[in-house]
Amino acid sequence: MLEPKAITFNDLLFVPFEFGKMDCWALSREVFSRFGVSVPDYSPARQAVEAENYKLNVYSREMGNGLVSWTEIENPEVPCLVTLGTAGIIHHVGVYIGNNKFIHVSRKTIYPVIERMDNPKYVTRRFYKYNSN
Repeated sequence: MLEPKAITFNDLLFVPFEFGKMDCWALSREVFSRFGVSVPDYSPARQAVEAENYKLNVYSREMGNGLVSWTEIENPEVPCLVTLGTAGIIHHVGVYIGNNKFIHVSRKTIYPVIERMDNPKYVTRRFYKYNSN
């Protein structure tokens, strides 16, 4: 696995949102691949997410039920999936890339951006490590 400092994401920043090509899940898969981790697409879950107005509760339930290869961790590790939500509803994902930062598709700008984890608007979050075995 590459060291976080050796991996760059500049080519991903400010690429316009497009569901399935540059949405939060597609971006997360690309970032994981740069760390040498191949994450499946989970097409049925993606379709359910689309049907539920992009809410990621489907992913969260599958992770919690052990139906997919994710393990919840207390503290973020590079790379790990960050699920984000408001009012207890998970609706977004990004990837922790180290130095208290994560990359995700911003709902405000609809482009991938890198932000700090201590941003107060991201207080409802969980971290998941992918188990590739």
